[in-house]
Amino acid sequence: MTGDSRPLPEAALEDVAYLSRSANRVRILETLADGPHTRRELMDATGVSRTTLGRILNELAERGWTERNADGRYGATRTGEHVAASFLPLIDAMATVRSLGEAAAWLPVSVHDVGIDAFRDATVHRPNQNAPASFASELVERIGPAEEVRTLTYLAPPEHSVAELLHDRIRDAGVDSEFVLAGGLADHIAENPERRDRWRDSLEAGAVVYSYDGHISCNLFVIDGTVLVVNTSPEDGPPGAFVESDDPRALEWADDLVASYRTDAERLDSETFA
Repeated sequence: MTGDSRPLPEAALEDVAYLSRSANRVRILETLADGPHTRRELMDATGVSRTTLGRILNELAERGWTERNADGRYGATRTGEHVAASFLPLIDAMATVRSLGEAAAWLPVSVHDVGIDAFRDATVHRPNQNAPASFASELVERIGPAEEVRTLTYLAPPEHSVAELLHDRIRDAGVDSEFVLAGGLADHIAENPERRDRWRDSLEAGAVVYSYDGHISCNLFVIDGTVLVVNTSPEDGPPGAFVESDDPRALEWADDLVASYRTDAERLDSETFA
């Protein structure tokens, strides 16, 4: 989208408004897009009364979205199928934005590659105001039994909790681990003797580490297929709050995002932290 001032088609906006003003219209069109139904089947599937059903079927037919078949059943036309396929994801997206609240701002625009509704059933974790470091505790709880950890971040993990556990797990349990460190984080680690030694040991134990020289769109952890997106802006909510999702589409998005930065990053070896 370029932000130009092109006029919006009024007829298309009216079609959107027509559907959005009535949950019954959406239910009926969605049901018919799944396959032909008799009136009785439509009433049972949607819970719409006979009178309301008849009126909406006539309206949908006038728009060319539904039709009555030769066998007397009602079905969506090809046009109606296109309308349903385009409109229903919009509803899911808006429902997701509402359910996430301010946490929707923690997700980068690239999430639309798979659809923001991949986070519709996500859990939003907000730190207790009396325990602002609770995110570190959440990470420790997840990393402890983990077999795979991948990270895209410009934040150094808390030194005496997450960092120690993570690197101990890499060294002692052979956890499959990959890190894309951004925003000069690798240099910051190299300047700290304790961190530097730990990261060198982790690399020698099999960790894969990249340094990305630039801005990243979010701080991201993927732990055994669970995606954690961390808020780092006080304007968008408490720092350390995060969104957690197990949806396969969220994982697909996270995998692609890490890979996109990894492509333009430099792979580091243990000598970086010598």
